[in-house]
Amino acid sequence: MRNYLKLFKRNSGFTLIELLVVIGILGVLAAALIATIDPFEQIKKANDANVKNATVEFVNANIRYYSTHNALPWGGNGAGAVSGCVSSTTIEVTDINSTGCLNALIGDGELKTAFTLATNAIDGIVYSGGDNSVTACFKPQSKSEQRDPNTKYTVSAGVPADGGGKCGVTGTAVTDCYWCSF
Repeated sequence: MRNYLKLFKRNSGFTLIELLVVIGILGVLAAALIATIDPFEQIKKANDANVKNATVEFVNANIRYYSTHNALPWGGNGAGAVSGCVSSTTIEVTDINSTGCLNALIGDGELKTAFTLATNAIDGIVYSGGDNSVTACFKPQSKSEQRDPNTKYTVSAGVPADGGGKCGVTGTAVTDCYWCSF
């Protein structure tokens, strides 16, 4: 019996083959987990959420400005345009930092100054406005946001139009889909 116990104590350990099999199984599980999570899609979702928030905030700031001034910053409703702001009834600008409209909203307290620092978010916004309306849109990058029922608009000359169909669905896909906030 003593010899048997000594023999068992000397051989207590894992062989190289056993260790390699366990490491291989763990590697396969890790690869499957990374493929399931898709980190690049998660980054795109986060960026889309950031741009969506900026889009909605920009529209809300214009609505608040309208409620206090009875005109939008670009001079709708016969009111004079804010100095440096585009004075046409349809604004076709992809970079809202380049107009005085943003400065008017910040100066009036409708937007915070930090809004201009979020260049990754606001550079993707396309907006248009009439005498009494403003629409801001952006083109989503993530697959889940492209399949959102609100992501079905096309932007032609800065003006969003309902493209019908659904984005990201074969057969009824709309090219250049945008998510819009009205």
